[in-house]
Amino acid sequence: MPETTIHDLFPTPLWVVDFEEEIYKPINAEIEAGLASLIDHRPEVPSGGTLQTDTDLFEFEEFAEITALIGTSVKAALEFLQIEEEFEITGCWANINPAGGVNTPHTHPNNFLSGVYYVRTDDGSDQIFFADPRPQAYVISPPVKQDNIYSGNEASIEAKEGRLIIFPAWLSHGVPANQSAYERISISFNIMFPSFGDQMSKPKWSPSLLLRRPK
Repeated sequence: MPETTIHDLFPTPLWVVDFEEEIYKPINAEIEAGLASLIDHRPEVPSGGTLQTDTDLFEFEEFAEITALIGTSVKAALEFLQIEEEFEITGCWANINPAGGVNTPHTHPNNFLSGVYYVRTDDGSDQIFFADPRPQAYVISPPVKQDNIYSGNEASIEAKEGRLIIFPAWLSHGVPANQSAYERISISFNIMFPSFGDQMSKPKWSPSLLLRRPK
């Protein structure tokens, strides 16, 4: 038999960071207390809906610890990608999903990375799913004996307290309906490079012919 090798082309990275209980327990308590102090009045949520705060939580002292953990984790992810650019949090907000609450599939445009940190989950509210970003992959989908990374078109990751997940901002993701009797609370965030407009969005090649306007 000839030797056969499999090449995984264009993999999509996803980082999962599980903090120890002695770290995430006090942070989660601080987040919940901070949300309670910032939200004066909670509007009624329609069936299947969700509550989301403003996107500036990273500017509040009450969320300084989770902001620091996000920064440390993102730095490690960028080092893995061999990217040395300075980065910043462009948005950070809380998601509160009551029973039946859902987040439909979406992406986070105009950012490089996105992520979510789980403050409170329960059985029935402990999943996040990611869709295959390759549109051609859905053209033919024959039955398989067992699902695997080469035949599936959706992947789920367990959402549990103290877990932080980082992924490309362009990767479509969503959260199933909360099937538990308790609220699911998470902190979402976006990451971008401040230098993008000044430096990184410029062409990364050198022209073979230089044309300059006369002074």
